[in-house]
Amino acid sequence: MYAFKKSGIYGDYDVIDELDVVTYTESLPVYHDPIEDVSEFKKVSAQYFTPSNLKSGLARSRENIADIQGITFDLDKVYDWSELMYDFYTMMTKSEIEMYLWKTPSAIASGGHENGSRLFVPLGKSIEPELLPKAVDELTKLFILGGFNLLSYGADLQASKTVGRLMGLPLQKKDTIVPWDIENRKRYKIQAELDRSTFQSTSEGEFIGALNDEPTVENMASFMERYAGKHRVTFNVGERDNSLTRMLGALKKAFDDIDQDDLIGAFYEAGIAQALDNPEKDISVKARRLLK
Repeated sequence: MYAFKKSGIYGDYDVIDELDVVTYTESLPVYHDPIEDVSEFKKVSAQYFTPSNLKSGLARSRENIADIQGITFDLDKVYDWSELMYDFYTMMTKSEIEMYLWKTPSAIASGGHENGSRLFVPLGKSIEPELLPKAVDELTKLFILGGFNLLSYGADLQASKTVGRLMGLPLQKKDTIVPWDIENRKRYKIQAELDRSTFQSTSEGEFIGALNDEPTVENMASFMERYAGKHRVTFNVGERDNSLTRMLGALKKAFDDIDQDDLIGAFYEAGIAQALDNPEKDISVKARRLLK
């Protein structure tokens, strides 16, 4: 079972349900209607899923993620779509792995990333959230051995390693690739195991990767999710004020020229704003003081 959001990034999940990508794709139009404002579309209209069960209810937060049932890869530097398709089909032919590829709203929208794509690999056995970083590295190496180097297409591995992040669903049949022999496909089972004796939060190394990122909603949300997970920053009653201060301080160190609207949108996408009593007011007041 996966967690779904029916319209945009704000708020909690809407429903827990199964996802059959083949059947879902068959229900889509050949071409999606033109997207005039891709940023607005992604914030309030696009449909998303997180390939995870939730511990309870529909709250969207890292703490509520019970497991990981699929791995997603953001491929945003696809200079030649036909080349990506060739590598994808070649990997599909060489292996029996069940996997899917589709274009993003930015790729479909006029003026967006020309060929931005998403690769989704459902797992044969769910894994613990703490094992996700090792699982992403394992799959990445496996694809490289098969001649499909995701890094050459700009794969954002840090985003893939973020627990609870949203993945946009396919929008149209065109340029959505599903297995032609789904009945013969097998879901990949992660071989890595979690060694709890060595699992620990890292230091401030996460800032290094973020310094080269633009302060977009997606980049800031991904950073906050990683930071909260590594440093066990939670927003329970009694600790929200201090946690919000810590998070804004981390954002200031990682990003320059943060837009106020994008900041609030990122807090919603990261599932943090939902835990605050007055999210927009609380974030705005502190941001004006701490992000000077």
